[in-house]
Amino acid sequence: MRHAFVFSLVLVTCAAEAGRPLQADDAAVMDPHACELEGAHGDWRLDGGGQRQTSLQLGCGIGWGSEVALNAIRPRELALNGKTMLASTAWADGDAQLTLGWSLSHRHVETAWRRSSAGLTLIGSAPLTRDLTLHANFGHQRDELLQRRSTTWALAVEHGGFGEGGRWQPMAEVFGDDRGKPWANAALRVAVLPDRLFVDASYGRQFAGARARLKTAGFKLAF
Repeated sequence: MRHAFVFSLVLVTCAAEAGRPLQADDAAVMDPHACELEGAHGDWRLDGGGQRQTSLQLGCGIGWGSEVALNAIRPRELALNGKTMLASTAWADGDAQLTLGWSLSHRHVETAWRRSSAGLTLIGSAPLTRDLTLHANFGHQRDELLQRRSTTWALAVEHGGFGEGGRWQPMAEVFGDDRGKPWANAALRVAVLPDRLFVDASYGRQFAGARARLKTAGFKLAF
């Protein structure tokens, strides 16, 4: 039962697409009428067992500094996610932003749809240098099916990109919750078509004796 709860916490941001391929989200909000189609596959392993999750999400900017997204998660889960900009201020090498993110999920259990999770996350992003951006998350998640709550956190650094047009975009993070050991995650995003089509992958390990691991792969199409 504990493994199921840990899995749901680790992949809750993956299910919401977060700042793919990071588990941490970024504070940026899509412009009105701008949309993104995102797909992701996550593979979580521990002690020879594990679970897999595949998702497809469509999100759009709706104005008022907000965006919403509908995410279909296999097997049998739907999530409604969103972000609203709380503050934005000029920084030395760009803008520092503070955003409130939220998520609400329903899962098909036996013969009915039941609310499976809900959460709120405070998201901050600020440039460290011209090429590096820091993302910090602090949130609260509730697994409705297991009737458990947890405080979640994440700290990530993202590079603006190497190569022509900043095509290769590496990033790294640590993340976790108040119920287990933290995780370390390394990720890479590749711009196939600048500002339009991206593919990504990540690999993470938990700082624990069992050495749980998480692998993800995905894509994003902006239009």
